[in-house]
Amino acid sequence: MLKHGDWMAALSVEKRMYQTLSEVLETTECMLDAVERQDQVSVHMYLNLRQEQVNQLRDCKELLQKQCQMLSKADGELLRKVLAGEASEDPEGAALCQQVDRNRMLLERTLRADRMVSQRLG
Repeated sequence: MLKHGDWMAALSVEKRMYQTLSEVLETTECMLDAVERQDQVSVHMYLNLRQEQVNQLRDCKELLQKQCQMLSKADGELLRKVLAGEASEDPEGAALCQQVDRNRMLLERTLRADRMVSQRLG
């Protein structure tokens, strides 16, 4: 059974990921504007900025993986499942489940914006 601190640690990282995903979406939308203006300098700047943000997301994912590895096998597996989108039967996991869902929806919006940029560049 995961402890309160374990749930909160994972929730904190997921919230940080949401903030970073929001920044990635905003940067992607700005990049789309730059593409439409044919402003290559801005496009390049936004690409570099977005790469930094994506690296921050990767760091968060690695932190969550390490947390799962540090837990007992059963607790680590439970946390991995919740982070993958499975519902938690533990009431303490409800907030984490909701945050994971919010992150997934924001990621989908970001990917749609990214596809639009790719289509306009292609």
